[in-house]
Amino acid sequence: MTETDADRAARLLHLRHAALEKGAPLALPLTLASMYHLPGDPEPGVPGYGRSDNPTWTALEDRLAALEDAPALVFPSGMAAISAALFATLKSGDRLLLPADGYYTPRSLAARFLDGLGIAVETRPTARFADGGFEGFRAVLVETPSNPGLDIVDLAGVSAAVRQAGGVTIADNTTMTPLGQRPLDLGADIVVASDTKAPGG
Repeated sequence: MTETDADRAARLLHLRHAALEKGAPLALPLTLASMYHLPGDPEPGVPGYGRSDNPTWTALEDRLAALEDAPALVFPSGMAAISAALFATLKSGDRLLLPADGYYTPRSLAARFLDGLGIAVETRPTARFADGGFEGFRAVLVETPSNPGLDIVDLAGVSAAVRQAGGVTIADNTTMTPLGQRPLDLGADIVVASDTKAPGG
């Protein structure tokens, strides 16, 4: 039986309830602390310092992981997630393909930082993203639908072609959210999103 988007959303609602102890608040309390009481040495699974973990964002990661059926890591912004994915994937001498008409900040990041690191950056319009193939690209960042034009790409086809060419597909799923599209199920290697947009508001 295939799980539907409605099934995933319903399961998400019950994640917190399943772990509640008697007397615990039903709504997830927000933890605003940056420091935690730590008698002795830090222990695995116990919050130690706000820069490395926080119960609120751990809960968010758990919920995103449930929606994606994959591990999730939250960042302060979608662009921070894109930056982490690009810097973790690319090195000097690599080639990167970006959408020419998608969210502009990845192109700004590429011009400001990646070019200087010896990473060759190319762009293509979203509607013709697969034209020319993907041979020689270490990473391909794709948005579907694109922001703001809402052009679409055959994500499964692009992901398969990128993988066959030896590259990594990074899918920006900000517009669709995991309730509308699950890029990992379509062959993408990494999913990034600005979740303060569609899912959060």
